[in-house]
Amino acid sequence: MILRILIVFLTLIQIDALGQQDSVWNVMILKKENQPQIKDNMANYSPTGFYLYRNCFYDLQFKDKTKRTLRLIDIKPDTLIFAGISEKMDHNPNLASNDTLSINFKSIDKFLLPKNRGAKSGKKFKSDDYYFIFHKSLTDNKYESKFANVFSGGDSKSELVPRLSAKGITYFFEFGGKLYSHSGAEVQTPTYSDEQKIKALNGVMTVLDLLINKRLNVTIH
Repeated sequence: MILRILIVFLTLIQIDALGQQDSVWNVMILKKENQPQIKDNMANYSPTGFYLYRNCFYDLQFKDKTKRTLRLIDIKPDTLIFAGISEKMDHNPNLASNDTLSINFKSIDKFLLPKNRGAKSGKKFKSDDYYFIFHKSLTDNKYESKFANVFSGGDSKSELVPRLSAKGITYFFEFGGKLYSHSGAEVQTPTYSDEQKIKALNGVMTVLDLLINKRLNVTIH
């Protein structure tokens, strides 16, 4: 009972500090022993902290050794909600995936960063070496899709969805249950204003302090 009261109390403090209650959950991934930094671009991998973005594909290896490429659609405390790759075809470009998964971050073994064109290899990092810092924010970390003609002679446009790779964020399109690279559109990475940086860092540091000092070994709800 005391623990629940503490959780509610800390949540109210954090919401009040944000100034409104319609904030969203975001998650920063920070390599342990590092201090978090809020940069203009928080989407690319960095050991000093990067955010997972909604509507972005991530390549994951789970503790059961399975590997999947999944599209992040929402973030909840301790939980990442993903959709699978759709079976879109050129004659049915709007087909959505029905494969929706709610995944506790502790079930993720590794993040895999596939190589880009011209690169010799990709990268990977083990989740146990990183903090997953879930916190409330007024900034919704999300990429918007773009649309472009990807098939010669076709009239319909295909959705271009961002994906985290070894070199950063690049666009891919879904076709027949697979992802294919599309280099014809420049990725516009969402940036943080100075005010957003301060608020984000405050939220991260509050939760990080609890994780490191283990005053509460739970995620704030």
